[in-house]
Amino acid sequence: MSASGEGRGGAREREILFIPSSIAVGYLLLHLATASRYGYFRDALYYLACSRHLDWGYVDHPPLAVFVAWLVRQTLGTSLLALILLPALAGAGRILLTAAFARELGAGRFGIALAAGLAAVPGVWWVVDHQLAMNAFEPLFWTACAFVVLRMIRTRNPRLWLAFGAFAGLGLENKYSIVVPAFALLVCLLLTK
Repeated sequence: MSASGEGRGGAREREILFIPSSIAVGYLLLHLATASRYGYFRDALYYLACSRHLDWGYVDHPPLAVFVAWLVRQTLGTSLLALILLPALAGAGRILLTAAFARELGAGRFGIALAAGLAAVPGVWWVVDHQLAMNAFEPLFWTACAFVVLRMIRTRNPRLWLAFGAFAGLGLENKYSIVVPAFALLVCLLLTK
């Protein structure tokens, strides 16, 4: 392919990604702009308290949310803006993964942008991504696992199991509910070719 062909491909790629990226950035900025409107979420206070004594697990939850709280406390402090930054980034990542999922399924520019927009507008995401809690990161890990499975189906690349394992492992360190889609995948693998 000529240099001009590669340039056109790169320009087309940027054009396809512009709207989903703009939606994700807008989503993030709106969260940050409203960070101080609702006060501290009780789970965030609990994770901040737990973060004073890091451990590999706690009686009622895995360690990732506590580690995130520790990381935020050590680097950014405990302001509402600091506590909302990583959950809002996870929400923006979920939007981009949803757009990538649509693209992988063969959607064009409009379909990819529509998928990103629809991933941003439900009120439940605005609530979940506006608090430092396990639930803010859970959809990101589930979507990442689903995307990797789709890539494996389309490319037949068994090395992608490593990526699936990494996302599922992080998801398990975040919230135990990741075993639900993992078990469903196992059942599907056993029942199909």
